[in-house]
Amino acid sequence: MSQQQPQGAMWAGRFESGMSDALRAISFSLHFDRKLLPYDVRGSQAHARSLGRLGVVSPDEVESIVSGLEGILSDVLEGKDLFLPSDEDVHMAVERVLSDRVGAPGRKLHTGRSRNDQVATAFRLYVRDNCRRIHGQLLSLQRAVLDIARERKDTVMAGYTHMQQAQPVTLGHYLLSLYFALERDRARFLQARERAGRNPLGAGALAGSAFPVDRRAVAAELGFDGVTENSIDAVSHRDWTLEFLSACAILGTTLSRYAEDFVTWSASEFGYVTFSDRYTTGSSMMPNKKNPDGFELARGKCGRLVGNLTALMTTVKGAPLTYSRDLQEDKEPVFDSAETVSVLLGIFDGALRDAKWHPDRMKSRLTDLLLATDLADYLVEDGIPFRDAHHLVGALVGEATRSAKGLLDLPDSAWQDLPGGLSMRGKLSFESSLARRNIEGGTGPVSVANQLAAAGASLAKADAIQAELDKGGF
Repeated sequence: MSQQQPQGAMWAGRFESGMSDALRAISFSLHFDRKLLPYDVRGSQAHARSLGRLGVVSPDEVESIVSGLEGILSDVLEGKDLFLPSDEDVHMAVERVLSDRVGAPGRKLHTGRSRNDQVATAFRLYVRDNCRRIHGQLLSLQRAVLDIARERKDTVMAGYTHMQQAQPVTLGHYLLSLYFALERDRARFLQARERAGRNPLGAGALAGSAFPVDRRAVAAELGFDGVTENSIDAVSHRDWTLEFLSACAILGTTLSRYAEDFVTWSASEFGYVTFSDRYTTGSSMMPNKKNPDGFELARGKCGRLVGNLTALMTTVKGAPLTYSRDLQEDKEPVFDSAETVSVLLGIFDGALRDAKWHPDRMKSRLTDLLLATDLADYLVEDGIPFRDAHHLVGALVGEATRSAKGLLDLPDSAWQDLPGGLSMRGKLSFESSLARRNIEGGTGPVSVANQLAAAGASLAKADAIQAELDKGGF
């Protein structure tokens, strides 16, 4: 075990011996929290300006700190390796490099703040920025889905329950179900962004800074909506990260369920859709294979997203207030979920835009048993109680199944047991079934047209929201 203290450790004054290798291995976080670098730099620049307004640092020192931080960010983004193995985390690494470059002003930067509120500030900025970015990706996917739904609004296909053909719907109606599910996912990321929208800088370690920095001015500079109301709350809780992870996990389940359908529909037994070579893979053994790996991985990654949420909920549930080092474990699940969701949205967006749909194949798979509910409804309209109508039609369906015939192919004698059966048989068609379902939200052509209009209007509003988010940066 090495007991040598890392040179220049910011907290070394209290200690006589150094950190063990074992503790360093579990404690140091620079290898993953360096993702917070841009956000830490922005937070530190705002803090420096705040100290300057108080007169704690001079205008020249503020300029030295701000430009020094900008230089560090630029160098790292250009690929320069400025950090050392002895740097515990990105925040202390930046402060060390800054002090090396600008001298005494760099050592004044941490005045009036703790790593607790510093980290919380950078992390909130990261979450808000990724909510903005994911919101934009969701918009792009929704636009792709809406375009296909418009194109396929009249494409008739079987709707399924229990993986069995149930009633006729249109492909456009089905895809609109994805659009509106994504609409709720999109709203969740906006809500998560808002929940992370309070500036914790100035909370200090737990009791608040002794220097009367203008927290609201800092909040405005960093794009926050306001300041945290309580310093203990500001550094203790990570509910805003849980909300972000929850939004990611729920989106993951949305994508996973539709991925399951798309994988099934691409199988030769269905043949409803063909995905482009860009979003499929082959087999190392079988030359004939074309596998929908992108959607299969989307199903698999859903477990990862749910796991990240579960992991952090488990971490924070027993952490005592205010701050405990347990909270270092909040970063990796959030980083991983943000990156995973981004990749999945890109796959769905591109794969659906490139997809080739096969309406003739969908039509060929329709069976007239899909019209059984319509037949029962016709009987109800003639005054027969629904349960009786259900039983009568069920008996007719049973006869068709036993004779391996379609419902409409049964002889006249089979239909004569139904009151007005022969005339009702002439009314049954997939087109008439759809036309009867123009109730708000239904699969009828008028209803689908209204859904398309509502989706287009919501997309326009969301575009305006995204423009404002992009204008504001974080």
